[in-house]
Amino acid sequence: MLTRRAPPHPGPSTLGAVRRSDLQAVISVRAALRSGDARKIRERLGVSAADLARVVGVSRAAVSDWERGRRVPTAGHALAYGKALAAVERKAA
Repeated sequence: MLTRRAPPHPGPSTLGAVRRSDLQAVISVRAALRSGDARKIRERLGVSAADLARVVGVSRAAVSDWERGRRVPTAGHALAYGKALAAVERKAA
């Protein structure tokens, strides 16, 4: 019987170069989620949690958990969350 092993967790050597601006964006988005500002921005822009979740690639419940401080998004999801809201904000301007 064959069993599948989960791939090893990517460590620093497999992640490659990370841009400083992306790290700063992740920190900012996580801080905005923690403070409740991200949810206020999303609601002000008229974006539903379900729509944002589809763009980010997670469930609506995950977005809700982030916005309520129950969970912290991965760096990739935090970056996608921030970029999605920034894109909507640019279109609204």
